[in-house]
Amino acid sequence: MFSWFRQRFGKQRNDLDQVQPGKCSQTCSSGHSSISTCSSGHSNTSSSSSSSISAKPSASDQPLPSVLSSPYRSSLRYDVFVCHNDEDSDLAQSLASFLEAPSSGLRCYLHERDCPAGGAVSTELLQAVQDSHCWLLLVTPNFVKDDWCLYQMHQVLSEGPMSQRIIPAVVNMPRSQLPLELRFLFTVDLNTNKEFGYTLVYKTVLHCEYFASSIECVHDTSSIRKSAILVAVNVTMPFI
Repeated sequence: MFSWFRQRFGKQRNDLDQVQPGKCSQTCSSGHSSISTCSSGHSNTSSSSSSSISAKPSASDQPLPSVLSSPYRSSLRYDVFVCHNDEDSDLAQSLASFLEAPSSGLRCYLHERDCPAGGAVSTELLQAVQDSHCWLLLVTPNFVKDDWCLYQMHQVLSEGPMSQRIIPAVVNMPRSQLPLELRFLFTVDLNTNKEFGYTLVYKTVLHCEYFASSIECVHDTSSIRKSAILVAVNVTMPFI
């Protein structure tokens, strides 16, 4: 009798002992899975936030103005011809670096950098003037004393008199001491705030190229219309 009770209740206890660890293991495993899910959620959040931060565009990624991709712009080699005295080369190179930065995208001519060795000075300078959309005159006390600078100034004035293609940038000079030929032009002051002056030069070049490109587009359109009229006349009156 006692042996029957022992066998009966002993078997139930053994069954309970076998079931409880299984429940505990399931609970622990589910707990671990929730923790891992939570940790994976944190990792996904951190990765998504880091990717969103890295996806922010920088200043150099901003698209350039559309005028810089116009066919008119590619018709000439340079956007800006920088005329300066050799004593002002550091300032000229600083200005050119600003205009040629990836965020600006202009093409500048500096004679000490772009003039080929062995070329005739007057010929190379005249060619560079004619192959540039705008001409920047870096007017300083050294500029007005330099015969070559004055020669380039007169070449520029002969190419585009009374046009917005001429940009006088003045440094350390009052207006009363400017060459007489430049006193009727608006100037860019580089004395107080050079970065603002550089930006003004950049905007002036863009405006100049946009204006010239618009005129070129109108001229091309009128030429097309004239050609179409001539074709129409020849078609309707073939014996004239």
